[in-house]
Amino acid sequence: MRTQTEVESLIRRLFREIGSDPSDLIQITPKDGGWENALSYKVTKKDGKQTTIYRRDLDDKNENRIKNALKTIS
Repeated sequence: MRTQTEVESLIRRLFREIGSDPSDLIQITPKDGGWENALSYKVTKKDGKQTTIYRRDLDDKNENRIKNALKTIS
């Protein structure tokens, strides 16, 4: 189980680590469930680009896969 704050903080930190500005992210929303049990999270940037972060990557602490997903919108 994870909270909204934990998910958002992790995604923003990893977005910064790939060289992008976390303030460009305007929305992170759970899909297929709530914050604690969503199967995925939709991440949206100011320019409208979107990507999906999967729960399995969060559960496995697979930061490289999450970064790769974030690179598609950076």
